[in-house]
Amino acid sequence: MSGRVGVPVRVRRVSSELRELRLRSGLGAEEVAGALGMSMSKLSRMESGQRGLQADDVSALLGLYRVPARRREELLSLVRNAAMPNWWQVQEGRLPAMWEETTRFEREAAAIFNYETTLVPGMLQTAGYASALVGGTDPDLNIAEIEALVTSRLSRQTVLNRAKAPYFEALIEQSTLERLVGDAAVMYQQIRHLVSAARQDNITVRVVETRAGAHPGLDGPFVLFDFDQHPPLVLLENRGSSAFLEEPEHVAATREALRRLHEAALPAHDSIALMNEIADKLV
Repeated sequence: MSGRVGVPVRVRRVSSELRELRLRSGLGAEEVAGALGMSMSKLSRMESGQRGLQADDVSALLGLYRVPARRREELLSLVRNAAMPNWWQVQEGRLPAMWEETTRFEREAAAIFNYETTLVPGMLQTAGYASALVGGTDPDLNIAEIEALVTSRLSRQTVLNRAKAPYFEALIEQSTLERLVGDAAVMYQQIRHLVSAARQDNITVRVVETRAGAHPGLDGPFVLFDFDQHPPLVLLENRGSSAFLEEPEHVAATREALRRLHEAALPAHDSIALMNEIADKLV
């Protein structure tokens, strides 16, 4: 999958939304193609991310779907800047930067590899852990805001339980499991949830012991997305910003870091044993 060449990440993002907009409009593909005088095959390739996008074509579709002016300009800007490698964005509002983009790529991925240094991956967080984490990192949030953010975070997890779910691998530092986010009861439930999730066929959880010492993961957390029909992507999230990296050298470096993390991490069955041991100490 790593050698596949395809359209840029910005185009893939717009293509995905074009399809959603058409479905939301209630219009069939044939109706849309006829209304705009384009072939069905062209519309299909535009929606599937199998070809580049032209601003005029996208503008016509957005007009037909009655997309608000501000959102229309945002999408057209992505199309115009499609040739720029990688994609970086600063957070606006309460949700992390590129939240919508991340959830879309999670739905489209064939495999997701998530290494975390300080927290449980969002795809495997419990409601109690997510609530304590959100409230602890931003103490100015009120209860309603915390509940809304937690709901948004947990809604992403449904992708792991669908009929054609992606493979998901979580690599977690031991210290993350030993840090009390919330109280002991919250952490106990969170660790037990990780153990339960690790028993699903499409989910693997591996723990990097503290005694593993220095390793490539200490450069920071990452998510590596592999797709069936598109090149892989790397997601990096930092304080207030997110970036999708698509250039081969960045992807290759991340895959090498992942390989070496596999060497450093405990095997899956030993990871489950360690998680159970840590949980038992919380009772």
